[in-house]
Amino acid sequence: MAIHQGLTFGRDWVFTYGPLGFLSTRVPTYIGATPLIIYDIFTACVLIYILRIAFKELNNTAKWLAVPYFIMMSTHNSEATFQLFTLFIFLVFHHYRSHKLISLALATGISVLIFFIKLNLGIVTSVILYCYLLLAVFSDRKSWIKMIPFLGFHLLAIFSLSQIFQVDLFNYVKGALSIINNYNDAMFSVDFINLTARYAYFNMAIASVIILSLAIFFIYSLPTILKSHSDIFVLIVMLFAWYLGFKQGFTRFGFPGMSYPFFYGALFVGIAYIFIENEILKKRLGDVFMVFLFVSPFVSTGLGFSFNKITIPYQDVLFTNLSFQQKLSNHKNRIEYHIDSKIAKSFKGKTVDVVPYEIAYTFFNDLHYNPRPAIQSYQAYNNYLTSLNYDKYLSPTAPDYVLYTTVGPTDSQRYNFWSDSKTTLAMLQNYDYDTTTISKDTLQIVKKRAGALQIVKSGQKDLTFKLDEEVQVSQQNKLTWIEVKVKYSLWGKIMRVLVQPPVLRVKATYEDGTTEVFKAIISEIEAGIFLKKLQTNTEAEHFFRTRGQNQSITKLQFLQNHAGFQEDITAHLYDVSFQ
Repeated sequence: MAIHQGLTFGRDWVFTYGPLGFLSTRVPTYIGATPLIIYDIFTACVLIYILRIAFKELNNTAKWLAVPYFIMMSTHNSEATFQLFTLFIFLVFHHYRSHKLISLALATGISVLIFFIKLNLGIVTSVILYCYLLLAVFSDRKSWIKMIPFLGFHLLAIFSLSQIFQVDLFNYVKGALSIINNYNDAMFSVDFINLTARYAYFNMAIASVIILSLAIFFIYSLPTILKSHSDIFVLIVMLFAWYLGFKQGFTRFGFPGMSYPFFYGALFVGIAYIFIENEILKKRLGDVFMVFLFVSPFVSTGLGFSFNKITIPYQDVLFTNLSFQQKLSNHKNRIEYHIDSKIAKSFKGKTVDVVPYEIAYTFFNDLHYNPRPAIQSYQAYNNYLTSLNYDKYLSPTAPDYVLYTTVGPTDSQRYNFWSDSKTTLAMLQNYDYDTTTISKDTLQIVKKRAGALQIVKSGQKDLTFKLDEEVQVSQQNKLTWIEVKVKYSLWGKIMRVLVQPPVLRVKATYEDGTTEVFKAIISEIEAGIFLKKLQTNTEAEHFFRTRGQNQSITKLQFLQNHAGFQEDITAHLYDVSFQ
């Protein structure tokens, strides 16, 4: 949709996926199946090239385990970038040992591809590639003549494709780094431990076996590793790649990501095994590889206690996105997301956005979708991202209408109303309540004003208080905006890097005396939030009708969590009115 409407990535569209993101989601809408099939032919050819190398390098029975495993996991289409990342690691290691230029050329091309599919691993592969090129030059000063063209091609390809794909390169990278930086803080989940205890603890136990085997290998082999200098690069990259997979599975702790630390982790260890030169290290790493191969099939990925979904790369194109299936699906969705015809007519010739994330209403009613940059409010979880949305809604290009839904939380105990609060502020400034209609969800429709209202701030004050201390923050009939600064302790920072950040919970007391405890996201509350109650359709309608006169949150109490946060908290707050 972004490409179809000519939106600029990084400026008009700031999301986890880039302009080639459809290669991962594999939805052929607007672009057809041809790019997907071309991509699959390319990856299949790379895989054949890699398998030829693997069969040549493996001269024992390990190939009969490693190669089928490699094929199986490379065709499991859960995330294209991780598939490509696996191929990238192999190719870099192969050039490291063989100096085959075709391997480095393929690795460089794959890095560019990942860069425009999803920038998190795009940045990682770029850094690994640049570090490797520097390592190659450092190891052999004469090799810079061969390495410079690859660096030049990588940079030139990124700059050239940025123009073709309408990418604002600076802001594309800046937006991605902003998303990556606070993903841990906002999107992590420990709730699966309580909600699906069997699933959670079973996978944690298996992960412990993997971590223990890696720890034993590195501790026991450290003297040998230090003597085998040429193997250090391979082992560091292997461990880093596995760490990324571990974070993918255990930060969000969701079903889709659970395969990464185990199945892809086995590939990273197996690839390193092929290219380790020291025979002692190779034998020991082979033992670690066998541990991965043994325990991985027992991992629960949400399909019971086994991994039983093996797909060919273009299954979605050949079997699940046939034209008659698309028609049936679209017909079903058009019924499900249908907006009353009288309401829809008022949108004719106008632009529309949806808050927080039910974009299907625009697509299946043929509306002119005009999104804010961070298109999903639960991912506008820091000041940079929500400020982009705020600026959009106050700009001349702001959508004419916004549909607001009070959908359920994306994460258990998350307070949805606090997500993307500056967008809500902009809606109060630049939009008037228009009507309420019931579709799949109850939609509050607001319409852009002829001119935006100005914010009037009053009662500004700064507060300093401590964890577990209850503090008065607002009064009845006041629309209070607050920005809260909570810092991780050293232990909290360590946990944020290694597994998950600690959970910051807040107890909110409403003006009627009722209380509620929910999760506070530190980057979200630092960006600013309204101290109001908005959780139901009735409350949403009243909020926009009256421009914010809902029940207030009068007191806050941030609850201590196993020394994960510093004791002292600061807050800046003021009451908001409009004129």
